[in-house]
Amino acid sequence: MSQPIARAVQTGDLAPDGVLPDGSRLSALRGQPVILAFAPDEWDPTLAYQSEIFARLSREFGSGAAFVDTAAEDWHALDCRGALAAQFGVAGQRALFLLDEYGVVRWKTVVPPGQDLRPGQVLAALEALNSPPAAPSSGGVFGGGLSRRTFVTATLAAAALLLLPGCGDGGGSSDQDSPEAEAAASGTDNIPVTLNINGKTHRLQLDPRVALLDALRENLHLTGTKKGCDHGQCGACTVHLDGQSTLACLTLAVMSQGKEITTIEGLSTGEALHPMQAAFLKHDAFQCGYCTPGQIMAATALVQDKNVRAGSAVDIREAMSGNLCRCAAYPNIIAAIQEVQRA
Repeated sequence: MSQPIARAVQTGDLAPDGVLPDGSRLSALRGQPVILAFAPDEWDPTLAYQSEIFARLSREFGSGAAFVDTAAEDWHALDCRGALAAQFGVAGQRALFLLDEYGVVRWKTVVPPGQDLRPGQVLAALEALNSPPAAPSSGGVFGGGLSRRTFVTATLAAAALLLLPGCGDGGGSSDQDSPEAEAAASGTDNIPVTLNINGKTHRLQLDPRVALLDALRENLHLTGTKKGCDHGQCGACTVHLDGQSTLACLTLAVMSQGKEITTIEGLSTGEALHPMQAAFLKHDAFQCGYCTPGQIMAATALVQDKNVRAGSAVDIREAMSGNLCRCAAYPNIIAAIQEVQRA
């Protein structure tokens, strides 16, 4: 008989107490951060090393080999079909919970049955760990900070969860197929988000921590906006919010509601190119082309902004300094911008 499904535990809740595989109780671990990973028996955290998330994390933090240790005191791999999974409201689902030293859920991610977790969602959500937590909905306590070790370990765990199959029991019906599990899956932290993009209205269900860049690329398949550094340093993800240049990787989708969003796909009018697009083609202002959408969006906003003086090549270089071209096509980019300015 399947375990009853409780209300899904939310970020900020005091985690329910339960029995761990070694017979101890979860409440006995207060005083230290705790990572709970609900996964199938075949889960292997070392698979994280093969994932995009770990590769990107390694570039920022360096090697994380010392942080993957399933025997660590703050790490607990749990059966996604067990009693504790039911208590957390995630029976039959892949899930990861981070509890602070007070037992408050600081962050969680749940992979609903039949779905995959996107790397962009994990990375955006993990950034929330660097800021103080909000007040919990129950228990009246606040969580403390999480260490770099816990941050990296949780990221690697999430990366490994991306690579897993579903969390069913392998035969016949499973918890993930039950109506209760479906209800638990729908009880995630997603909220309705309405975005006005290129003159069209899009209604989405998104985690409030999802970046506008990931919403554009992964939810709406507007892949003209490129993901470069994902840290706001290269400008490849530049879009317009109400006509102003904005880095989509540093902008939350939920904060973009009520604004006119323009991406590279919406710059042209039908088959007619925008003058800046035509100028980039004329002056061969690109080589590999990866940074080109962001360059064009930044350049267009620059020309339209009457408050910015960028007539000389020096002024244009300064105004466009946030957009990097690894192929060094800068002279041609400047020439294209100057032609549009003169026109």
